[in-house]
Amino acid sequence: MQRNIRALFVSAIALSAFLLFTLELVAGRLVLPVFGGAPGVWATTLCFFTTVLFLAYGYAHLVATRLRPGRGGALHLTVAVFAIVGLVLAPAHVASLRNPVLPEALNVLLAQLVIAGPAAFLLASTTPLLSAWYGGRGRDPWWLYAASNGASFIAIIAYPFVIAPRIGLSAQRELLVAGVTLYALAIAAIAASNRRRDAIQPGTDASEPRPTPPNRDRHPIRAWRSNPPPHAHIPLRRQVIWLFAAFVPAGLLSATTNFITTDLISAPLLWIGPLAVYLLSFVVAFSTRGRALVRVAGLFAPAAAALLWIPWVANAIWPVTAIIAVELGAFLILAVAIHGRLAADRPDTPQLTRFYLVLSAGGMLATAFVALVAPSVFSAIYEYPILIVAALLALAVLPMKGAAPVSLRPVALVRDAAGRLIPFLIASALLLVVVSGGSISEAAPLFGFFVVAGYSILIAIWPVVLPISTALAILLLSLNAPSLAVYQTRTFFGVIRVDSTGGVHREYSGTTLHGAQVQGEGRREPTTYYVRGGPLDQVFEVVHAQPGNPTVAIVGLGVGTTEAYALPGDRFTYFEIDKAVVEIATNPRYFTYLSDAPIAPRIVLGDARLSLAAQPAGSYDLIILDAFSSDSVPVHLLTREALETYVRALRPGGLMLFHLSNRYYELPPAVISTARSVGLSALATVYVPGTEAVDSVDATISTWAVVGTAGGIEPFAALGWTDREPGPVLTDDFSDLLRTLRP
Repeated sequence: MQRNIRALFVSAIALSAFLLFTLELVAGRLVLPVFGGAPGVWATTLCFFTTVLFLAYGYAHLVATRLRPGRGGALHLTVAVFAIVGLVLAPAHVASLRNPVLPEALNVLLAQLVIAGPAAFLLASTTPLLSAWYGGRGRDPWWLYAASNGASFIAIIAYPFVIAPRIGLSAQRELLVAGVTLYALAIAAIAASNRRRDAIQPGTDASEPRPTPPNRDRHPIRAWRSNPPPHAHIPLRRQVIWLFAAFVPAGLLSATTNFITTDLISAPLLWIGPLAVYLLSFVVAFSTRGRALVRVAGLFAPAAAALLWIPWVANAIWPVTAIIAVELGAFLILAVAIHGRLAADRPDTPQLTRFYLVLSAGGMLATAFVALVAPSVFSAIYEYPILIVAALLALAVLPMKGAAPVSLRPVALVRDAAGRLIPFLIASALLLVVVSGGSISEAAPLFGFFVVAGYSILIAIWPVVLPISTALAILLLSLNAPSLAVYQTRTFFGVIRVDSTGGVHREYSGTTLHGAQVQGEGRREPTTYYVRGGPLDQVFEVVHAQPGNPTVAIVGLGVGTTEAYALPGDRFTYFEIDKAVVEIATNPRYFTYLSDAPIAPRIVLGDARLSLAAQPAGSYDLIILDAFSSDSVPVHLLTREALETYVRALRPGGLMLFHLSNRYYELPPAVISTARSVGLSALATVYVPGTEAVDSVDATISTWAVVGTAGGIEPFAALGWTDREPGPVLTDDFSDLLRTLRP
């Protein structure tokens, strides 16, 4: 019987954790296309789920400390019923939830509340609540936290490699309903067991409140104050340290995810990496076998903080696998070191739910800081260095439990310094090689050795030296870093910067060039990916060879370079989701392509796919898809359903042109195969400019694909455009780009 109860609790906790993180990924995928595939969508989704986690942990704390397990089980079963109803009644089309008047981040939060709120609240409250009930039976409940995070880890690994490739997104929502229903049955069994136990052994549960004397005030607020839970006193300072230590890894989770998804792709394939590392760190920290690894992680934590900087100084030349490996490896070390110290400082079992509540509050504040506060306050990704320094500070203020006090004896200091010196030397050597390109003077390594050795000895005596000195170094580097920017802003969709050098203005989104314009004479000439003699020029030659002036839709405004191909009488319409991009492109101080146009173009603000779906049928002769933000791929603009929307907006015989330049993904095979799935033909080309074009107009290597009827694209075969090997067919249900990732 006891084994059955144990299995029931473990099964319910594991199932809830698996469902919660599957729900998080499904909800993120549902909302992502509505907001242009922006990386900020996932950061805001993390913020939503950590907020729900905090509220759920608060609910679990109240239920565990104020209600008998039998009554608590009945209440939790009622919450489960409401969660199932919420999943069933959630709207099929998330786009209907978007309010154009509200800020995008708030729109994401509200959409997530409707499609996932009740179910997320139910599932998130499970681990602390059931752990408290399990601990009330006289058993150690802390290992259940590791089991919960282990099940979550399995969910986020299974999702991109097992679930998403085989089960469509709409079917995933139906399976979530079935899974939550199964979970509700497990809760019903636990509630029945709790009621039987209350009847047999009343008053023995550790989480049961003290009996209220008959003459006590029955007002709920006064009753709460006069009847506090047992063992309620935990020093405020200790709780603040827990909060801060939980804040840092959760913040790094969100910031690291932002970095990876901004320059790669905002999709579950890459969302799972930092999230898996985050959960794995909890599994290690709260499991008995993982405690030895915590000390190792603490030893290498300063080096990990240094390694986190490598992709920021060398991400344009490193392979994508190396970038992700460095980011995730360093994040794992820091997270294990911090979470391990949190686990070692956990309180007694009666305070289990309070401990989890404080940890969840730290996670909520961290993700809100990255998703909501930082984009509004900072013009660049300054939260990342702040969080790296905070990680080092957390390790300084939360020393490893049981660690020996610092000794001032020379032998002990040298031993402690050596333990810190080896990781530092590894990180320093890698940074020197990357930054200097291998040309390091002979004296530098020896000088660096003594500097780091002395620094390590100082840290051994006073650990807080490390975060303080790191913060000062980052501040000095930031103040002395040369800047060519004439304008920089940050929005929900990323950081946009305008540089000026050599009489040329250039716009960057993240690390990717999005357009340039020569100032003064020659400012009407197209540059970068769009130069004359390139693929875009060829397309306009074919389009202008047709009778009449074409009507052209361009998805993605950039700096408005496409307008250089407009002839008198041509009608151009730009579809742009980011208001800041429009403000920059229409400001003559930065770029004048739009103001110099023969006819002022029309600009439609909002997601292009949704906006094009609202246009009258047969509106355009040419649709140009050029909507990448940094190297992030808005996959929802490349799916079969998206192409069907474009076909409807095209006139008979019209063309679609896809700009597919990307450092990490080979996209033409997927686009060509997807076009064939809707009965169209497609060809692709790679443009390699000559030296003269590179020097004069910043000509850039670019990749393009043209889609249309077989007769419509025939002229491009004569111009050297070619077919490609078959690739995956992208759909809204199956939009995985894993097979297009370059080695």
